[in-house]
Amino acid sequence: MKRWWMRFFTYIIILFLSWSLAGANEKKSRAHSFNLIIREGFGSIGVGDMNTTLKSINSMFDWVRSYHPEMCVGEITEIPASYVDWEVELQWAIGSGFIIGVAVSGPLHFHDRSFLTYTIVGYAGTQTENRTYDSKINVSMPIKLNLYRSFSIHPKLNLSINGGLGYYQARLMQSFTNEMRLPLDSHVIEIIDFDVSGRRIGAHCGAGLEYKFNDRFFLLVEGQFNFSRVKHFSGTSSSSRRVFDEQGNFYGSYDGSFEGILYHYIGEDFSVGLAREKLLVSEFPLEIGVDLPYDIREAFLDLRGFALRFGLKIRLF
Repeated sequence: MKRWWMRFFTYIIILFLSWSLAGANEKKSRAHSFNLIIREGFGSIGVGDMNTTLKSINSMFDWVRSYHPEMCVGEITEIPASYVDWEVELQWAIGSGFIIGVAVSGPLHFHDRSFLTYTIVGYAGTQTENRTYDSKINVSMPIKLNLYRSFSIHPKLNLSINGGLGYYQARLMQSFTNEMRLPLDSHVIEIIDFDVSGRRIGAHCGAGLEYKFNDRFFLLVEGQFNFSRVKHFSGTSSSSRRVFDEQGNFYGSYDGSFEGILYHYIGEDFSVGLAREKLLVSEFPLEIGVDLPYDIREAFLDLRGFALRFGLKIRLF
């Protein structure tokens, strides 16, 4: 956040320097057709299935934490949904208070890594599972088309409302590692990864205030709601399994990879024996499976949320 405020105050300094240099030579009656907007701000997104799945996995161990806290150490956490970004926009004033704008925003990156140790005590002995989830969301620089309507509410203050469309390209990545120590002291390492991509055109709307320093420079504060969801992801998944005996000697392995669509569904967790949310890349819809799948649908990324931005508007000509 310190970095963001440093940039914001830099814009203020640029504004006052430019005003002092250009103000004396400007005429108030000068007409301007094009504006350049520079914004920075912060916001949050809904995230969607990646977070609800992680939450479902962690909640599955709540009964263990309540009755046998020594058997569950750690927590599977959700991906932080907040972000700081920037935006640059070129606007064209078409008359009667209407403005058309084309904007590009900075890319968004979200990441979380968490782990949990689960100990199972049975008649055959003790089994320990070390589960690690490493999840990433990348959204490429969105391109937006905006329509504004501006109203003067004071000689130096304008109110603007806006709406538009944005083009979003997103990538979801997750790696699940499970290191299991079995009752007879053999050791199994299981790794399951997926890497999928999707794209979507979504809508947004917002409102803002413009403070006029002179005919060329304005200070902005704007809020915007995003209603976008990326509802189709496809890509690859891989899985590997390494088995070691009680002396640590390599015993056997399995490796596999495939392509398909990312699905979200409810299925049984084999270690705990409870149903939870799951994400799986599959070439075909998951109608049957060893984990008894149901509520099957394509996974989505929820980009819906709110952003607050501050900026500088420069009238070009």
